[in-house]
Amino acid sequence: MKPETYLKNAELMRDEIIDMLRNKPIESTLVERWQLLDQAGKRYGELPQPLRFGHGLTYVLENCSLPIMPYDMILGRFVDRVPTEEEDAFVRQFHAENRQIVMTDGGHITLDWYKIIAVGIDGYIELATSEYHKRLGNAYGKELLFYEGSILALNAMKNYILRYAKAAEEAGLTEAAANAAAVAGPAPTTFWGALQLIAILEKIYYVYAGSMNPTLTLGRLDDILLDLYTADLEAGRITEDIAGALIDDFYAKNNLILGRGEHQMSGGAPTDTGWWRNNGYDDPTYVVIGGRSNLHKKNPLTKLFASHINPRYENPVIIYRYTSAEEHDSEAWEIICDKLRQNASILVYNDDTMIPGFMSAGVEEKDAIDYTVHGCNWPDIPAKYCTIGGAGGSIARMIIDQLVKLDGTNDKKRDYATLDEIYGAVADAFRTHVKDVFNAVRARVKADEKALPEMTNMTNIFTEGVLENCKTMDHGAVKYPVIYTLLRHIGTAADIMASLETNVFEGDVSLDEMLDAMKNGWQGRERLLKKCLTAPKFGRDDDEADKHAVRLMNMLLDIIDEEAIGEAGVPDVHPFNVTIADMWHVGEGAQLPASPDGRMPGAPLSENLSPTAGTAESITALLNSVSKLPFKRICSGALNVRLSKALVAGDAGAERMRILTETYLERGGMQVQVSVSDTSELRAAQKCPGEYKDLMVRITGYSAVFVDMCESAQNEFIRRDELA
Repeated sequence: MKPETYLKNAELMRDEIIDMLRNKPIESTLVERWQLLDQAGKRYGELPQPLRFGHGLTYVLENCSLPIMPYDMILGRFVDRVPTEEEDAFVRQFHAENRQIVMTDGGHITLDWYKIIAVGIDGYIELATSEYHKRLGNAYGKELLFYEGSILALNAMKNYILRYAKAAEEAGLTEAAANAAAVAGPAPTTFWGALQLIAILEKIYYVYAGSMNPTLTLGRLDDILLDLYTADLEAGRITEDIAGALIDDFYAKNNLILGRGEHQMSGGAPTDTGWWRNNGYDDPTYVVIGGRSNLHKKNPLTKLFASHINPRYENPVIIYRYTSAEEHDSEAWEIICDKLRQNASILVYNDDTMIPGFMSAGVEEKDAIDYTVHGCNWPDIPAKYCTIGGAGGSIARMIIDQLVKLDGTNDKKRDYATLDEIYGAVADAFRTHVKDVFNAVRARVKADEKALPEMTNMTNIFTEGVLENCKTMDHGAVKYPVIYTLLRHIGTAADIMASLETNVFEGDVSLDEMLDAMKNGWQGRERLLKKCLTAPKFGRDDDEADKHAVRLMNMLLDIIDEEAIGEAGVPDVHPFNVTIADMWHVGEGAQLPASPDGRMPGAPLSENLSPTAGTAESITALLNSVSKLPFKRICSGALNVRLSKALVAGDAGAERMRILTETYLERGGMQVQVSVSDTSELRAAQKCPGEYKDLMVRITGYSAVFVDMCESAQNEFIRRDELA
């Protein structure tokens, strides 16, 4: 193709995606997916799981359609359309009878993209075949089945790519066809080929192998692809403009899986496509760029990937890794800040806290440097980790539970003479809980030493140690079996402790009076309620409140560290400490009585790392409060920030965005994700949705078209503070 053809094709693809994201029918359904899975289940449903998966994926990929558009440069489409009445009835019945028994990949993971690009599908087939033959003649039935299923699945992927290449050739897309055929088995040797292999494996995963919500992270693409890109430039096979057009096409195609709507706050609403129609209807796909690297110091691909971010897309969500190390690219950072100002789907993470955070959990530095995050900000070490347990929860709930029994047995636990005693009660309860979970995980890890593989899927195949050791990722294969330790709703928790200190232990309110007011939802206690509402609040850069957020976090983190030490006197579990609450602050709050910060019964708690809604007075104060937290002991979290358009308008606004974000990160902030939207604009969009189809907002680690959210979800988003 001529250089201008690449650019024109990218423009046509971009137009298709913008139209799809705004106008795709809500009823659009992956009809063919459900039909093929039903047929595969009927044929192979009685086989052991590895063979059921291997034969099932083979059947699906041999029989699925291969849609092609004349401007496709990267292949990998699928059937997604409004079903007929008969098809609609079939899909509903399919789900009602729970007939999806063939595919099990749940996503929320980063596959071993470094190795996938290094060895190709053939490399995995050779590895699986070699390990299979090692076990022939031995009584390892489950192990042989495991490899048989894996080999079947890998060959199915390989043949699917060859089918697509042939279809593209027949459609006249000669270069795209040759590019795809070249990566059907062998490792990619070009930048275009690597993008093609990643994109088509991603589509297989989402559309044919995945179960519900199979979101993926596609790895650190600038780091993974730099050597191929550089070789292509030096050989004259590519130019920066052509590479940019290929990135445009790749970015655009990451939106094809999407339906309409947003699931965390409004799943199942009439405005949502819903999981039963499309199992990935609002899945965020992450691409990671920037940050420290084990391979490269300066990386021109970081800037190229950043410059081609389209603020009108939902996917991919770009994870930009900020660093103060030598790898920092000031030009790429300027672009990222400008894209943030344009309301693009970007999450910024700080290497200077994240890498130490992973290392504090027992991750080797070289592995910590390669960290990624996946759907909704969950942390991972690509292809080397698996979550096998969870501990912790809402810090606000922990405190309330030490003040009033939440199980209904009595109204008050005990009298507290000092605030330190409340801290101590929370610590004791948390320690008991953590000890139980950690001991259960230790027992699980020990049992996994003898476990035989029971199942396989794409996730296992492309995870380090699985094929090599004949163990599944969640039963002994990975280097880091992980416990997610949840530290949620720190804003509300800090406000509760600040109010207790100010009004009870340093004020004129008795603890009994406070607890009675909580029990009665502040009825008849307006004066006390006012005192609680005017007590120091987290998010205002007020040390009287912020000190409690820091103390609570450090206290709980100390307990986690202490309980992670095993019988040998060294840590023997890997607790990934996370502050993520997603949208559960709403449901969690609905279960709780009123709290000493002035919160009403049933009201939402603070969201993720944010202060309580209605508390923050300026963006600077909010960022200063959050940056005080001990993030070098935490592995991930989310800070949702909603900024007014006036704050970031024009050149001055772009510079303001850069200074605010950079200062926050340099002061120790961990993460930030920005929505640029005025409350007046959001209200107008509710009244006239057709005029605001481009209005995008951040939920927790992904984006949603605001007018596609149901009214209750819209109102919850509007409830966030608009900061200036």
